[in-house]
Amino acid sequence: MNEFISNSGTLINPDSVYDQERFINILQIILQKKTQKELSEQTGLNNATISRMLNGARSGRPYKSTIDKIAKAIDDPELIQELYDATGYSSKKIRERKKIIADNGFSLDLSTVQVHEKFFSTLMRGLSMMTSLHKVEWTIKSGTPRSYDYLIELKEGNIDYWYIRYVDRIISDEERKKALTAIYGEFAKLKLGGKIKVSCATPSYEDYDYFVTIPPYQLNTNASIIHFDSELERFADETFLETALPLKENIPVKDFCNLTEPLIL
Repeated sequence: MNEFISNSGTLINPDSVYDQERFINILQIILQKKTQKELSEQTGLNNATISRMLNGARSGRPYKSTIDKIAKAIDDPELIQELYDATGYSSKKIRERKKIIADNGFSLDLSTVQVHEKFFSTLMRGLSMMTSLHKVEWTIKSGTPRSYDYLIELKEGNIDYWYIRYVDRIISDEERKKALTAIYGEFAKLKLGGKIKVSCATPSYEDYDYFVTIPPYQLNTNASIIHFDSELERFADETFLETALPLKENIPVKDFCNLTEPLIL
């Protein structure tokens, strides 16, 4: 195994080509000539996504497809070039990113692997805190640090099972819809009894914002979409979806996001 993989602290993040402060400044320049609502209508991005980008709440680099949409709403060629450079999608920044990847000795997919591993460790931290603070015992019935779905059995909690599916970044709405359909279908095959929660977790705000718009009305369970902040290594947001159960019951594992906050010593 490559020595860098075993010691991720030595890695230079390929997405270091992304200058968030500069990107936010460009968004502010754009919004000097149009309202946020107008920008949303022209780009197809919802207001929540634009707001998160503006206030720096989303720490990960935006998709290129998102930047392409924003670019179409700009009339100034120089500002468009600035936009692609700040977000790491100009020719120069693409070359820089490739060099970082080559110099660090890993493949293009390693950053995805690292984010996945961070997700798993964050999940374990939250579950451990749940035991310490709320005396809820848990057991992983299936799932490993490298798998994408996890079945957790809980004792003394307000649910019996928690099925979590982690999803890597997806690049189109069509693929997002297919992913959700597959996730709910795989969960249904488990035929679990008792009080159950099913969650889809993603490190992408674009995916998160899309997933929350498709409630699984047919499921007789609790369901939620979770955004995983890979930079801060915490569960940043969780939205509960409307299912066959009354919405007021959709509050299992209360405030789990707070349990994943990194400890500051």
